[in-house]
Amino acid sequence: MRRAAILAALVVALLIVPAAQANGDPASDVLITEQVFIPFEAPISKSASEELTKTVAAANKRGYKIRVAVIAFTGDLGTAISLWGHPQAYAKFLGSELAFAYSNRLLVAMPAGFGFYRGKKPVAEEQRVLAKLRTGKTPTALTESATQAVRALAAEHGIVLPKVSSGSTAWRDRVIIGAVVLLGLLVVFVPARKVRGRGGER
Repeated sequence: MRRAAILAALVVALLIVPAAQANGDPASDVLITEQVFIPFEAPISKSASEELTKTVAAANKRGYKIRVAVIAFTGDLGTAISLWGHPQAYAKFLGSELAFAYSNRLLVAMPAGFGFYRGKKPVAEEQRVLAKLRTGKTPTALTESATQAVRALAAEHGIVLPKVSSGSTAWRDRVIIGAVVLLGLLVVFVPARKVRGRGGER
């Protein structure tokens, strides 16, 4: 019994240690299976988040294999905090973390700029494209700029990505509210103009 208990404890320890190490870098945990890492706590609009996710999915579906990490705050780096402000260095670090599961294109978006990594393959062409773009400084703007970057990179390979609908109702709600306000103004002012016109004729 004692030997079995010790063996069970060793097995649990072996399972817990790798998990604890993996949690040191949130993006590496997510991008093992997902195409996009978006910070869990960052105040990013639903529309920007969905547009990036759908754009990356469309790129992969059309043969442009890429994964994207949006790093809005230092906390999004986990234990790799020393790489904050160094998107290219972090892209290389993250790429090496994912190498056993994914070794194709990897885009990192930080307020300081973009980083791009593709294992041992040269990335000068991609860096040239990204140098023409600016990254957003707020979390939502940063996510939107990552979407633009994916489109620009895919376009360099002759892949035009379609505009995708975010599925968000925010824009639709604003349109409806605007229409109601406009209708109310028409109801109030149009009859008033007609009454004034008749009075003038008299």
